[in-house]
Formats: sequence, structure tokens, C-alpha cells
Amino acid sequence: MNNIRQFSSKEDIQEQACLWVSRLDRGLKDNELAELDNWLGESNAHRQSLIDAASLWDDMSVLNELSGLFPEATMRKNDAGKNKRQSSHSSRHYSKTWGIAAAFLVMALAIGTVVQRGWLDNSAEFASTSEKVETGVGEQKNITLADGSILHLNTNSIVTVDFSPTARSIVLLRGEAHFEVAHDKSRPFSVTAGKNTVTAVGTAFNMQYIDDNAFELVVTDGKVLVKDRFKDASSAESLFGKKSVAEEGLLMFAGEKATVQGKVEARENMTQNDIEDDLAWQQGMIVFKGEPLEAVLAEIGRYTSVRFSIADERLRKRRVAGYFKVGDIDGLLAALKSSFNINYEKVTETSIQLSVAS
Repeated sequence: MNNIRQFSSKEDIQEQACLWVSRLDRGLKDNELAELDNWLGESNAHRQSLIDAASLWDDMSVLNELSGLFPEATMRKNDAGKNKRQSSHSSRHYSKTWGIAAAFLVMALAIGTVVQRGWLDNSAEFASTSEKVETGVGEQKNITLADGSILHLNTNSIVTVDFSPTARSIVLLRGEAHFEVAHDKSRPFSVTAGKNTVTAVGTAFNMQYIDDNAFELVVTDGKVLVKDRFKDASSAESLFGKKSVAEEGLLMFAGEKATVQGKVEARENMTQNDIEDDLAWQQGMIVFKGEPLEAVLAEIGRYTSVRFSIADERLRKRRVAGYFKVGDIDGLLAALKSSFNINYEKVTETSIQLSVAS
């Protein structure tokens, strides 16, 4: 007799939990109810992983699915005799499942202190949501939005999200964000920044503010329509060929980069390596390819409260290249000294002066 039991790794359990959340989101089949019941009963780790996965899913439809799994009619006393055996099994299932539902509700209430959501007609195909997401200096967040789109928010950034049954609208108020857009022809996904709006359906793109009205746009997948934010025409019609693009704005395609300030400027094609370097911040890295030192320090300054000053004017235009870890000031200073002949002096805890090494 084999008494050896194979234990699942943490990664396996997390993968299974994500699978169950996705099933809950689309609705469980009858046979899956029993499977979920058995899986949750195997260990506390399974239950905790399901709760953790649901919090990342960021979709109240999962909780709605849990609450809707068991009709109120099955709980009525006058049905007890008719469904005696079924009720015996269901009662055990209620206990476990509603325990999870309660945990989901606690999480929803906790998240609600930071993320404000407005839920309208429950009978609508798509619930309306509204939230504000922000990061502090040096902080980054990856969030799955209610429609399944993924938002990567870089340091010191703010976005507002407003989803309705007919549109998905986001405003980039500050900083930088990358969007992986869930495909949905019926609801255009639009991001407004400065004087312009970028609209996409089932694509991915990165936007970073350069100043109050200008932003840098990198299209990493699919295509987007860049238009004047004050135009009322429907962008979805242009994206799907029902309306002339020229009437609304300019299409940009995967691998293109441009500065957008009212109109699209400095448009250029990028290699895959260029795109990966531009988005290295998502892996906690910053890549420089010969930019002037003053530009390098400005970029580094987005991720830290430390401020740099340059004692020698000759240093401002000195070219710097390399890979640097976000927030690793000591590593940066060591690299500047060893590779670029630049000395540093820590004037205060948050102030560093750079000079030419003798």
C-alpha cells in the first residue's frame, strides 16, 4: 500500500486558485461545485489562496457568483422534506462557500477605503465602476481592472477609472501607466491625458507625462487612435472601419512611439529591444543608452526623494549608459564613479552633489 502523499507546491496551489476564480467569474457548472468543495476542504492553504487570487481579480462578479450559487428557495423549510438528502449535502457546502463569501466581502469593504466603487443596476450586463488608483514616490502597482484589463502604474502616478455599460474611460492625471486592454468592441477603452485621448480595443500601450500637457506614447500591441479630447465623435467607429480615421485623429500601431501634445510629434518606429528597454521599469529596472547625465538624474529622481546637484557644468552633458535598479542610489553612485569618472558627496540624507573625479 502506498502511503506517500504528493504535496502541491505553493505555485501549483496559486495556479489552481486562479483557475477557480476564473471559473467563478464565468459561472460554475454543477459538477464543479463538488470539485470546488473538495478542493477547499483539503487544506487552509487552498482557501487562503482562493481569497488572495480573488483580491487580485478585482471583479465583484466573483462575489456575486458566490452569493448567487444557492437560491433562497432551497433554504425554505417547506422544501426540507422534499429535498432532505440534497439539503444535507448543501448545508455543508453553504457553510464553506459562505465563509469564503464573507471573506470576499471583508476584502471588498477594506479595499473600499482606498478604491471607491459605484455600483448601478445589477441587472445590467456590465456593472458601472469608478475608482482612483495612485502610487507614491518609488512605488509601483499592477492591478486587474473590472473588465479584465491590466493596469501597470509607475512611480508617483495617479489615474481615475470610470467604467459604464457603454464605455471604459480612464484619466491619467500624473506619472506613467501601461495598459493591457481586454478586447471588447462594444466598450471602447479610452485614456485621457492633457489635451488628448488615446482609444483602443484589445491592445497594449504605455503613456508617460513629459509635462502638464504633453505625454510620450508607446504602442506595444495592436493599434490606438490618438484624438483631440474635446471631439465628440465615437472613436469605436474609426477603429472598426465604420468612420474615417482622418475625421477624428491619427492611428498609431504596435512598435511606434511619439510625443503627443495636441498633435502627434516625433513619431518613430521602435525595435522590440527598444520597447523592452522603455518598459524595463515594470521589472524594477531603468535603462540608459547614452543620455546626458542631467536627463539621467531627472529620470532617477522620479523614483526617490533624493535630490542631485551637479557642481561642474561639464558633467551635465556627459553621456551615461547602463542598467540600473530602481531606487538603488548606492549602486548608481558606485557605477558613476567606476565607469564614468564622477565623484559624489552626500551633503545630507536626501541631497547628493556630483563632481568630476580628479
